[in-house]
Amino acid sequence: MSSFVKFIFIILFVISLAGNIFLFYLLHQKSTSEQTLLALKAKYPLMSARAINPNYANDLVVNFLPLRTDIQNTVALYGNSFAVYFEYLPTGTTIGVNEDHDFTAESLLKVPVVMAYYHKKERLGITTDPTVKIIPSELNSKFGDLYKKGAGYPINVGDAVKLALQKSDNTASLIIADQISENDFQFVYDGLDIPEMVTGNIPIITAQEYSSILKALYFGSVLNNNDSEYILSLLTHTDFNSMLPGGVPEGIPVAHKIGLVNGQIYQDCGIVYVPQKPYSLCMVSKSTEKTAQERMHRISAMVYQYVAQLQD
Repeated sequence: MSSFVKFIFIILFVISLAGNIFLFYLLHQKSTSEQTLLALKAKYPLMSARAINPNYANDLVVNFLPLRTDIQNTVALYGNSFAVYFEYLPTGTTIGVNEDHDFTAESLLKVPVVMAYYHKKERLGITTDPTVKIIPSELNSKFGDLYKKGAGYPINVGDAVKLALQKSDNTASLIIADQISENDFQFVYDGLDIPEMVTGNIPIITAQEYSSILKALYFGSVLNNNDSEYILSLLTHTDFNSMLPGGVPEGIPVAHKIGLVNGQIYQDCGIVYVPQKPYSLCMVSKSTEKTAQERMHRISAMVYQYVAQLQD
C-alpha cells in the first residue's frame, strides 16, 4: 500500500470516527433533553412543556374545521344566550362564538385574587401562610359555608385559598383579598392581557379574556412554576363537575373555575389535559342551571371527542 493510499485511508478513518463521535453526542444530548423534559413534566404535570423547558418545540398541525362547524351550528341554536371560546394549546388554534360578549365576572375573579396573594408571597419571599381571624366585613353568605363560622374564627390563609378555589367560597375569597395590596392585584391583572372594565363597580369580562387567566398559569407567565402548578392542581379538585368536566371522561384532569350570577348566568372555564393535546375551554350560559349544564356538557363532550381522536 502506497503512502498516499495510507494517508487517504487515515483521513477517511478520522472523518468516520469524528462523525460517529458527533452522532453519539447528538443522540446523548437528545436523550438527556428528553429525560430532563420528562422529569420536569413529572414535577409540573399541569403546566406547558414550553413553559418548563424553553427549548421544547411542538410543530403539531391539525385541522379544526369540522369542530368549528359543529360548535357554530350547535351554539346557533342558543342564540346570544351562550358564549364559548376554545383554544388548542399546542398550536394556539382558536374557535369562538360570542366569545367577545361581556358578562359579569363574579366568582371567576377568585383565581386572579389568589394569584395576587401568591405574587405577594413571591415578592416578599414568604414561604408560610399566616393564620388570621375572620372579621365581620369578610362574612358573605352568597356562596360557601365558611361564613357560618362567624367573626373571630381563626383560619389559615392557605386553607382559605383551597376553599376559595375548590368550593368557590365567598368569605374565603374576601379573607384572601384583605391579605393583598392593590398593587399586587394590579401586577397580576396587568400580566393577564385583560382590559379593566366595570359596570356599577362590578367587573366585566369575556369568555376569551377569562381564558387568559388560566393560560397565565399554564404558561407560568405571571407566577413562578411552583405556585402556578399548585393553583392549577387545586383547580383540578373542585366540587363543581356538572358543566365543563361533565363532558370529559373520568381520569382526564380538568383545571377549571365556575361562576354564578344571581341564578341567571352560569360560567365554567378550564384547561382539559388530554395527554399531549391540552386545550382550554370557556363557556357562559344565560339560562337556568339545568339548561346551562345540558349546553356545557354537550359542547364539552363534542370538543373532547374531537381533540382525543386527533392524530399527531
